[in-house]
Amino acid sequence: MTKQKCTIKDVADQCGVSTATVSRVLNDNYFVTPELKHRVLTTVNELGYIPNSVARSLKMNTSGIIGYITSDISNGYHIMIAKAIEDIIRPHNYNLIVCSTSNSKDAEKRYLKSLIGKNIDALVLNTSGENDSFILRMNKMLPMVLVNRRLSTPGFHGDFADCNNSLGMYLLTKELIKHGHKKIFLVQGPRHLSNTKERLEGFEKAMAEIGIDVGENYPFLYQGDYSLQSGYDSVKYMQSLPILPTAILAANNTMTIGVLKALNEYGLSVPKQFSIAGFNGIDHLELMTVRPTMAYYDPYKIGMAAGKSILERIEDNSIDNREYIFSPTIIAGNAISNI
Repeated sequence: MTKQKCTIKDVADQCGVSTATVSRVLNDNYFVTPELKHRVLTTVNELGYIPNSVARSLKMNTSGIIGYITSDISNGYHIMIAKAIEDIIRPHNYNLIVCSTSNSKDAEKRYLKSLIGKNIDALVLNTSGENDSFILRMNKMLPMVLVNRRLSTPGFHGDFADCNNSLGMYLLTKELIKHGHKKIFLVQGPRHLSNTKERLEGFEKAMAEIGIDVGENYPFLYQGDYSLQSGYDSVKYMQSLPILPTAILAANNTMTIGVLKALNEYGLSVPKQFSIAGFNGIDHLELMTVRPTMAYYDPYKIGMAAGKSILERIEDNSIDNREYIFSPTIIAGNAISNI
């Protein structure tokens, strides 16, 4: 015989209270005595009562769910942002659904539609940069915070949390220049993304200060996609150039690892043949034999800013747009040599 599912009435009858009282205890939205709260919660555990979140969502017009769509959850940077968001929202009885798009336009749109179907209360988004129109339509009815990447289409209402991309790349380039490097091979991300453009601006500014124009004729640019494979492939491309650079600057941590992997497999020496620097931190960098100089940003702080602001927007989405931009710390490695 199939055991019947426990109901809120079963809990109320066992405790000798009304179903409304049990509901108040579970929702924690009215005062009840500590003794009564303990009795109800103990009974809930003993009977195995599970509140019907779907019914509660329909009644209260809330699901208790916040979505987080990110470009690459395998990247420790994005994992830490997710952890920070979850740490902030959990005490407020929200759950986080994490979706990873692998920078795919189609995957991002599927996740956006799926989360709408789950009646999420808000969305934190690290966008692929290719679904602006759909995102802006969602934005009209849903509180949103963007992380790391802006929309290129105007009209977004919400907050933005990120690192100072331009400053970080500027300082990394200056570090290479300080050691005499002028032929710097830049492994960049997809051109349409806002963080790619901002990092390129920082590189261009530093190079302009030594009289080098990073324009169409600059020979040391490689179009990557922020993946490890594109970092690896950049080294193969670099070796085909008629003139080799003296330094490699990768525009994110994953591509930096890809560059290091390729250099090792091709038997190219660091820093004797090529100096290396990279954007964002690498986990356990101190344990690596070859340590690139990095522009480090604390992703936990970025995630905390996103988590706090999304909770505030759930309460009042009429708040004006806000930005939380964090400055870099340059972590010197052992992979830059003097020319």
